[in-house]
Amino acid sequence: MPKKRPPRVKTHDRAVVVLGAPRSGTTLVATALGAHAGIAMLSEDCDGAMFTFVGGKLPGVKLCTPNHVDIERRWHWFYEPLRRIGWLRHHFNYRLPRSKLSLRDMAARAELKIVCILREPQANIAAIRRRAERSESVSRDMLRRTYGIYEKLSREPLMEPHFLSYEKLIGDPEAQLRGLCQWLDLPFDAAMLDAPRLNPAYPEATFRADKATAVVAELAAGDAELAGLHARYRQLIALAQ
Repeated sequence: MPKKRPPRVKTHDRAVVVLGAPRSGTTLVATALGAHAGIAMLSEDCDGAMFTFVGGKLPGVKLCTPNHVDIERRWHWFYEPLRRIGWLRHHFNYRLPRSKLSLRDMAARAELKIVCILREPQANIAAIRRRAERSESVSRDMLRRTYGIYEKLSREPLMEPHFLSYEKLIGDPEAQLRGLCQWLDLPFDAAMLDAPRLNPAYPEATFRADKATAVVAELAAGDAELAGLHARYRQLIALAQ
């Protein structure tokens, strides 16, 4: 029998959600936010636990798109057998959101402040292939679906997106984190600058500006799909200026 979804009870006025394709910097941003004294941050929780936080802090969660969360779709019990089949798990399961709450479900409980992270597409695809061991086609599809979610957010009630460039973050972290705090109506907390060291997945001594990849102006001839991803990326990154 499917598990009963938690009731839609408003427990907080606001909540912050960090979204991004895999290997786009979501954990780094979530760690920076979690280091803030006024924010309680969860990583990849798919049960809606952030709405149980007490103590007055701004609750938050980091989820990857499209494999963790979608705007309307949510996890269903019959997805589980598909996750147990090796080939399907590796090539198809990223299309099945793991969160038991959709973004609309979350917005029914609190106004969502959604941090949408953008990383240069070719670098993001290469990182997904290398770290997550996904195929080129799956990696591109992850970005395509992520951009599709981003493009819909501004039309959703009680969801306010804030687009954040990964390259700008690691190039000038204090300026970007100050801007993020201002958007969240919180004072800047210098502890956020310790995010690379505190990063539970990939700890480093400092923000690595050398990881920034310049946006490729000219793409390989004939790669219409990648050119399309770049065009959508440029449209979205303009919102982060």
